[in-house]
Amino acid sequence: MRPHGEGGGSAVPLGLPPHLAARTTSTAVARAGHAAAAVCLTAVGLVVLSIQASVPQVLLWPAVVVLIPMIVLLALLERSPSAFIAASYLVIGGLCVVWYSLITSTQLDTPVANDDFTIVLLKIALILVIGVGPGIGTSIGWTTAGYLVGEAASAAAIIWLGSPWTFDAVSFAAWFIVVGLLAVLRADLLSGRHAQTELYRAAREEMLADVRRGFEQRATALLHDTVLNQLAVITTTSGSLPPAARESIRNDLELIVGHEWFGLEEDPVDDLELPEGMLRATRGDRLRRVVDEAAAGAVTVAIEGDPAVLDALDGEAFDQFSRAVAQCIANVRRHAGTDTADVVLGGSPHEVSAMVVDAGRGFALDARTDSRLGVGTSIVGRLETVGGSATVWSQPGRGTSVLLRVPTGARGDTGEGER
Repeated sequence: MRPHGEGGGSAVPLGLPPHLAARTTSTAVARAGHAAAAVCLTAVGLVVLSIQASVPQVLLWPAVVVLIPMIVLLALLERSPSAFIAASYLVIGGLCVVWYSLITSTQLDTPVANDDFTIVLLKIALILVIGVGPGIGTSIGWTTAGYLVGEAASAAAIIWLGSPWTFDAVSFAAWFIVVGLLAVLRADLLSGRHAQTELYRAAREEMLADVRRGFEQRATALLHDTVLNQLAVITTTSGSLPPAARESIRNDLELIVGHEWFGLEEDPVDDLELPEGMLRATRGDRLRRVVDEAAAGAVTVAIEGDPAVLDALDGEAFDQFSRAVAQCIANVRRHAGTDTADVVLGGSPHEVSAMVVDAGRGFALDARTDSRLGVGTSIVGRLETVGGSATVWSQPGRGTSVLLRVPTGARGDTGEGER
């Protein structure tokens, strides 16, 4: 048994869970970095081809061929990220930087420079090997490794050709910006993870509070239906209690001290495949029993309508519905000043209803207080726990009518089936 509100009413977390948020962010950053690296390699290739077209006598096309292994490994890294492919990309990329520097320097007869535009683009393409690992911290490590490999390869080419070394501020700035961006994303994820933890805790506490309120409401209603009702019977009975009253008190005591007095009243036919007529008679008999107990022999209650409509309710909904009807009869016995009442059952594909009518003294609706336990808790509050409602019509001297309504899907809406 689960109290109403536990299940379908649970709160849905805002945003992605922390572990999925970190993975999603890392993947998005990696794809953006790989796309930027592809742009850098493409730009280098276009520059080389444009120089080759403008100066046909030089042989620069091998420099374009050098870019092909880097492009292939970058595509593999985007499709199947792994440490092996990332490491291969850095190693091959470093060799390509050396080879590209040697080709362009010898063919153009110019000294290689560490901060040459095309070489800087190649080193940036190495810096942008990010997002290989499961988190932002791993991406920072790979980015730093790409920066170091690029600088080492460029320095090796400079040493090979005997050119002067100059500090490459552009590559350093690119590395610094990428690492800074990744660090900000990591800090944001950490703070978001903390915030989501607080949201989960708040949602859980709210759900538990709803469950607790439901239990308290059920307990208060049960207390009113048993202890307070029986005390009222005792105080209005002179002499010894009638056997029926004694039996009713004994049943209520067994219900209160039972180990599952918070739970549902078990329906003995819920799990059995009984004939349809027997099932209907059992539900109708149970309603008749609780109504007679509430009447305590002082009110004659006629139950009309087809008891088959009660079959549409599950165990909890029927339990609360029948007890609400019984409380209406108890109110007739105490306050209406009449010894007869009628209960008319009705139903539709969406709800089950009962109209409780008496021709007693009635009362002014504007003077009624729903905070009274008999109405506010044992009738209205009880039906609200299963998604139902109660409507009262009354005038002084004209009797009282109470319409009780419970939806047939009170439990089905939460995704739970019948027991």
